[in-house]
Amino acid sequence: MTLLTPDVEPLWIARYDYEPGWRLPRHAHDDYFQLILVVSGTGEALLGPERRRFHAGQLLFLPPRFKHGLEAGAEGPVRTLDTKFLLHHAKLRAACRRLDVFHAKVDDQVVALLEAIHAEARRHGPYTKEVCQNLFAQLLLRLLQAEPPAAPAPVPATTASTGDDDLSRRLERFLRENCTGTINQQTLSAALHYSYRHLHNVWQQEHRESPLQALWRYRVARAMQLIRYSDYELKRIAELSGFATVHHFTRVFTRLAGHSPARWRAQERGGIRQDVAIRPGFINPALTIQSASITPPARPQARKLNRRGAAGGS
Repeated sequence: MTLLTPDVEPLWIARYDYEPGWRLPRHAHDDYFQLILVVSGTGEALLGPERRRFHAGQLLFLPPRFKHGLEAGAEGPVRTLDTKFLLHHAKLRAACRRLDVFHAKVDDQVVALLEAIHAEARRHGPYTKEVCQNLFAQLLLRLLQAEPPAAPAPVPATTASTGDDDLSRRLERFLRENCTGTINQQTLSAALHYSYRHLHNVWQQEHRESPLQALWRYRVARAMQLIRYSDYELKRIAELSGFATVHHFTRVFTRLAGHSPARWRAQERGGIRQDVAIRPGFINPALTIQSASITPPARPQARKLNRRGAAGGS
């Protein structure tokens, strides 16, 4: 059953780690776009004839037939979220071709959408393809919206947003940006210059939860990122995510994520270098060249195709 017009068709996504010295040789794809988010690590991106130094929080947006590659630095592994997709709408395709291939800074919501697509693709639910398609459309719109306009946009005489809408956005931004610090009713009231009761009512009306309940969700989301992309012990992750104790962290995380942090980490690590096909039958060629001096003998050889979903960024 087709629920959405397939203007955007995600094909594949993977959580991939490049060990120090590994490289993805320069190559191009004939028909599909590719998006590579650098989550941690440093290295060099090969973009056409150029080389660009990259670090965590940057993104490569690669159109069809554009030659690209990647080289991991020597300091540590490069951790990425890598996805490929087709665009069937001519205007959307043309707009995306105008996007920069190198994005020096990425909106947090783009990162959240990519992670949601990866999680949904691994779930293999009955409507996974449609959910991923919807999330992908949101992601592309956010990237396009972040581009500077070609000409100055007219300034509307009035704005449709109300004071409460603006306050809700300010509150959300404060919670997201400060979720790892000490936040309570008093700090929220002082930061937003409203009584906590008013803040609670505004937030509750829009989100059906209290601001402090949202705070726990943002802290768990922060912990999930650290679990995915760092090697910190869970006690340290609890501290970096704003939890006073690892016991409280475990209790809240389990309630919101459905699994304990330890089990969730084991599941995430099991998905590293695992291809996830969103369109059935899509096969991703493994092109990564692994450094012989670093790669353990048990790992698969470079350029090997694995039709069951093995490792291989490309």
